[in-house]
Amino acid sequence: MLGEKEMTNEILTLEKSLASLYQLGVQEASTDPLRYDFNKLLNQTLDKQNETYKLMVQKGWYKTDQVPQSSIDKVKNKFAQVVQPGQ
Repeated sequence: MLGEKEMTNEILTLEKSLASLYQLGVQEASTDPLRYDFNKLLNQTLDKQNETYKLMVQKGWYKTDQVPQSSIDKVKNKFAQVVQPGQ
């Protein structure tokens, strides 16, 4: 039997997987109503995923490293160059 921490982690993993599937649905939808429905489901799932993540952080079950702003800026600049080459 899974404990609360393990079950919550499984829920987070499932929510991430669902979000990926709904994102694919948005991209591949052949009609506007279907795209709207997938987008609505995607947003609901992302909201639930965020709630689960915040719960895990609050309980100390999900640790993240604090990264210096200079490292964040470096990565942002790298990706900005990929998105806007030559600028």
